[in-house]
Amino acid sequence: MAMADENAYLLQEGDIVFSSSAAGQGRAIIDATGSPYTHCGIVIQQGGKLMVLEAMEPVRVTELDEFSSRSQPGTFTARRLISPQPLKTYLKGRAWGEAQIGRRYDGQFRWNDEKMYCSELVWKIYEKAGVRLCEPRRFRDYVLNQPSVRSIILERYDSMEAFPLDEKVVAPSDVLNSKLLVEPPKIEPS
Repeated sequence: MAMADENAYLLQEGDIVFSSSAAGQGRAIIDATGSPYTHCGIVIQQGGKLMVLEAMEPVRVTELDEFSSRSQPGTFTARRLISPQPLKTYLKGRAWGEAQIGRRYDGQFRWNDEKMYCSELVWKIYEKAGVRLCEPRRFRDYVLNQPSVRSIILERYDSMEAFPLDEKVVAPSDVLNSKLLVEPPKIEPS
């Protein structure tokens, strides 16, 4: 698989890919987390091709090139487990993730399985495979006083008082910064 920029990786099943976009809720995620990464998904092999299982609207499988093309230039990145899981264990997590296909996107970022947001999906796939990528945080742990963040909170919760400050949450940057992950090798330019 080849991507057209300096961020072309030798990706494999189970790698986690990250992208960045300031569009939509992206600006609020950037401002709340202090990280440019606003979205993530997990690489799966399907029909002989590398695809990305991701939570958008709805949870779905996307071609890897499409996923990476949505990222701002120079911001697509990937991570891989330092110590790979046994295949049987990983497949248990992947099967749970695939069972989420079609599930609605969770714009309120709730920590339940009724709806699903991107980093929650990735975190829970690995959790089902016996790997706790990072500790979930709480909304209150992020920067919430930025106008872009407050705007999303008011849009989705109607008031700051209704916003559940103690709700568990995992941002793409939390997954990216997991001590259990490393950057996979890049494709050498020819």
